[in-house]
Amino acid sequence: MTLGQRIKEEREKRQWTQDYLAETLNVSRQAISKWEVGSAYPDIDRLVQISNLFDITLDSLIKGDDSLKKSIVITKNAKAQTNVWEFMLNTGWMMVIAIIYLITKMIIAVFS
Repeated sequence: MTLGQRIKEEREKRQWTQDYLAETLNVSRQAISKWEVGSAYPDIDRLVQISNLFDITLDSLIKGDDSLKKSIVITKNAKAQTNVWEFMLNTGWMMVIAIIYLITKMIIAVFS
């Protein structure tokens, strides 16, 4: 059984519509449809949400879907958390702060 079939089975067991499940998971109904037909997969965060929502283990949710199991990549050195400086550096905020600082310095120099 594929992941999509399992999602559909669990959804129908609860007599939920695709719209209801989509609203609960904060995704589009089209995303649910794509998952169920196997043309797309939910991200890992959604998989956790789905397993919690259906009260089943992640293992039992994805166990039968070999293509999904192959596509999951686990890195050994992945950090669980990102500190504030890494976040700011990775998202470009350091550049914004530096530009604001330089503009402020120039304004102060002009008016001094």
